[in-house]
Amino acid sequence: MHQDNEDPTHFMFFENWTSREMWQNHMGAQHLKDYLAATDGAIDEFTLNEMTRVA
Repeated sequence: MHQDNEDPTHFMFFENWTSREMWQNHMGAQHLKDYLAATDGAIDEFTLNEMTRVA
């Protein structure tokens, strides 16, 4: 987890997965569903960017 140097209320997770299948399994895991339920209304914005490594 990373915290913005100028905005202490802004956090970012950076994850690097070896395959899309592994990432999809993670996204469907119970612990992530539990997290989303527990933080419902507490997170102002949840943005997910899928990216491809180019270099």
